[in-house]
Amino acid sequence: MRAGESCPGCIIDDIGGAVSLMGVDKPTQIKIINECMSYLSKEFNYNTLPSTYITEVHRIAKRISGQSLPFEQLRKNCNDVGLKLSIKLAKKLKNKKDALSKFTELIKWVVASNHLDFRTVGTGYEVPIKKIEKHVLEKVAQPFKVNDLAKFYKFVKEVPSGQGRGPEKKPVALYIHDNVGEIAFDRLLIKDLKNRGWFVISALRGGPITSDATLEDGKYVQMQDYADLIICAGPDTLGISWEEKSAELTEALEKADLIISKGQANFYLFSDYYKQINKPIMCLLTTKCPYVSSYFKRTELISVAKLL
Repeated sequence: MRAGESCPGCIIDDIGGAVSLMGVDKPTQIKIINECMSYLSKEFNYNTLPSTYITEVHRIAKRISGQSLPFEQLRKNCNDVGLKLSIKLAKKLKNKKDALSKFTELIKWVVASNHLDFRTVGTGYEVPIKKIEKHVLEKVAQPFKVNDLAKFYKFVKEVPSGQGRGPEKKPVALYIHDNVGEIAFDRLLIKDLKNRGWFVISALRGGPITSDATLEDGKYVQMQDYADLIICAGPDTLGISWEEKSAELTEALEKADLIISKGQANFYLFSDYYKQINKPIMCLLTTKCPYVSSYFKRTELISVAKLL
């Protein structure tokens, strides 16, 4: 999904919210915003993914501020909240007997947890962490406006072992994560897939950018105890960058029998490249702006489970 006319204002709004939490003085804030606007005025076009521009403005903010890991405490808080809520969910799911109902409930939470993105315009950087549980519960209660869960369940249930590309010819699921906090819920879906005989590769960022989850965040939530293999997706890019993706990710994309894409930034890329990739791609996200909702012919912000 390429950039649209509403993207520049949204990007500047986002970076304005970011610098207000970075603890830098006003002259530095102005310098960051001015350089970001200058960059967009020279580079913005409708043929580029929005995530490319968001990545660059946050790199500008990191460079000028001298902060290599902005929002460090906020990122940790989100991971802590995610861990707490995911443990509650795991206990709740144990009591469900019907397999499809259990799987559907799990996906509802996995998608709702995408709302943990403190970067989101509309949610904003200033939402108190203690209110996040309330926000996630509200999202869980909302029905999917795009719902391919039945197709997804059928696919992960029926793909036979012995015909995949993983060890012992297991089918391979490449799980591309989005934000801190929600990665704790991602672990539960990874565990479910492994229990069904899938070999699961977890792809995390090599460097911090806004709220995107890094390899270090993966260690913090003990992702190594869930995924079969953890790889670096690339450097500090918002979502996956086709141009900056790692050799590990390139290999995993070729090997995968299924790709699971979390979040809006990753959706930008996969909705644009899915025919080139030519693999089933399950996109799990909550839309963060009307422009992305318009892809699904909606105007409001929605929960999405879309199989490309």
